[in-house]
Amino acid sequence: MTTPAPEAELATPAQSPRRLGSLGVALDKPIKALQAAYLRESSSARADLARLRRGIGKPAGSVPEIWELTIGAVPSKLAGKDDGLSRAEQAAHTALTLYAMHQQSVSIPMHVAGVSFGRAVGRLRLVDQRSEQAVTRRFMAAATAVSIAELLTHVRGLITQLGSAELGMDYAAFADDVSKLLTPATAQAVRLRWGRDFYRTRPVNTEPSDDSE
Repeated sequence: MTTPAPEAELATPAQSPRRLGSLGVALDKPIKALQAAYLRESSSARADLARLRRGIGKPAGSVPEIWELTIGAVPSKLAGKDDGLSRAEQAAHTALTLYAMHQQSVSIPMHVAGVSFGRAVGRLRLVDQRSEQAVTRRFMAAATAVSIAELLTHVRGLITQLGSAELGMDYAAFADDVSKLLTPATAQAVRLRWGRDFYRTRPVNTEPSDDSE
C-alpha cells in the first residue's frame, strides 16, 4: 500500500487572498466554532455533527432537526422566498453536511481556511498514485455537475477519501462555490478556478528552483 505523502511534500501555487462571499462569511464562524468544540471532545458538538450527517444526500430543508445549523445560518438577504429554497440555502446544507462527514473520526481540523476544493482534491490525487486516475475522473464529474444531486453523487466519494487521507479544505469557500455553480452566470468561473487549483498542485520535487541567478 502506498504511504500517503505528508503535507510538506506537496507543493501548491501561492494562494490569492481568501475572499469569501456573503454566504461564506456567514458560515465560516459557526463551522470554526463547531470544529473547535468537536476537537475539544464536546459531546454537544459530536451530537451536532451526527445530526448534520443525517442530512447528507437529502434535500435542503427536508430535515427539521438541522435547520438551525444549515438554512438558519444563511443571511436573510440570501434566503429563499415563500416556499422556494434559495441557491445559498442549498449550498449551506450541502457544505455543512459534507463537513460533518469529512470531520467524522478525524482528530485534526478538516475545515482549513484557504484550501479550495480543487486544491484539496489535487493533493488527494498525489498521495496515492494508484488512485490518481479515479480521483481525476470523479473530480471532473463533480466540476461539471449542473445540480446539487449530481454534485453530491461525485463529491461524497472524494470527501470520504479526503477524510481517510486527513486532508482538509475550506468549507466556507466551498459553500460560496456551490452557490455559484448553481448560478449559470458564475458556474464556469468556479470550474476554471477549481481546475487551476487541481492541476497546479504537484510534488514539491517538481517545483522550479527559486535560485535562478
